[in-house]
Amino acid sequence: MCGGAGAQSAPAPAPQAPLDAPGVVSYALEHSPQILALRAVVAADESVYAHAHAAELPAIAGTLQNTLEKSENAAGIYSQYGVNPASQFSQNTAQIGASWNLPAGGAAQITAQEAKRALEAERNDLRRAEQQLAGTVAAAFYDLAARQETVRVAAGDLDYQKALLDAARSLEHAGRIAPVDTLRAQVNALRGQGRLVTAQADAANAEEALAQSIGAPATTAFAVPAAVPEPPLPAQPIEALIGIASTHRSDVLAARATLANATLANGLIDTDRYPQIQLTGAFGNSYSPTQGPIVPGGGNPGFWQFGVTSSLTLPLIEYGARRAAHAAAQAQITAAGAALSSVEYAVEYDIRRALRNAQTAAANLQTAKEAADLGRESVRIAQLQYRSGLISYTDASAAEQSAVEAAQELTAARVAYITAVIRLRVAVGADDPVAIVRDTAA
Repeated sequence: MCGGAGAQSAPAPAPQAPLDAPGVVSYALEHSPQILALRAVVAADESVYAHAHAAELPAIAGTLQNTLEKSENAAGIYSQYGVNPASQFSQNTAQIGASWNLPAGGAAQITAQEAKRALEAERNDLRRAEQQLAGTVAAAFYDLAARQETVRVAAGDLDYQKALLDAARSLEHAGRIAPVDTLRAQVNALRGQGRLVTAQADAANAEEALAQSIGAPATTAFAVPAAVPEPPLPAQPIEALIGIASTHRSDVLAARATLANATLANGLIDTDRYPQIQLTGAFGNSYSPTQGPIVPGGGNPGFWQFGVTSSLTLPLIEYGARRAAHAAAQAQITAAGAALSSVEYAVEYDIRRALRNAQTAAANLQTAKEAADLGRESVRIAQLQYRSGLISYTDASAAEQSAVEAAQELTAARVAYITAVIRLRVAVGADDPVAIVRDTAA
């Protein structure tokens, strides 16, 4: 069947190569319905601004005109003067003309500036949405990394439980432990196998959820690092980070644009009190094949024309309308100023909180590393002691359980740290959303 007007677009193709963290963010930015909708709004505002800005400049146009008239016994209104029009008349005209409404009072400029501020606000909203999407997608990417690390921890735990089971069987055969220890070892090995299967399923679900969140097919491959990277914290002091955010955060820039627009709207109220001046001009050539040259015997020299039209209207009685309009505009300016201050304070709180959380996550990560190292060492020693019959199976199993918990806490601490760093970068703001995660792909 032929496709109709409502034909659906093809789904997004799968990426050619596995996606790392910057690749995931880039893919999401190009396929997110929310981002694409905001980009469409920005494109529409760009068109509005282009038309408003064009009104500030002279309109220049070229004209080609052909006139052809034929008549017979039709004197018309000129008969009272004894003039008989020609039965056939044709004329060709070519000209370039321009018209310009001088910006007296600034109405055109203010209208264009309003459109520009609206465009800037939409661009800032788009950039903020891109930054937030980058942070969300990056967090999901490293959650997948944590899930895969959990699979490795579960696999290591299963290997350890199997090693304990082999040791228990050997010790039981030698008569050094009771058969119940072997049964307990078998139970823990089976439980370890179940934890591994569950961890693998969770990792697969997280991988498909990440693909769905970026608008990619379920079969999309991801280049997840074996070890979650640990980018350094920013070296700038908190005051410098707040200063950077004041010039880069899109919500701050949008609030400033709103305040500027409110100020422009107040100025637009009085533009009708200024004179309106229009300049027009044209030059070209006009030739009539039926009448011959315009100047007899002198060829066809062409023509030019220039005109100025000015008008001034002063309202005498306005019944308080202008004063009310200014009062309303001032109220909008006050509200926009308060909103800007509120956004600036919120940004400062956001950065302080994000930096504090990142510093806390860094401290917790260091503690988790030490605990994981001690856990691995205790497991190694416990396995040797159990094989030698120096400790019970309960002690060896407890050591492994403690080491597994420490390894899982280390994975969670790494993900929490890199997520906190990414959130801090989002809080500070960045012109390029991909730059938020570019150095985390190691």
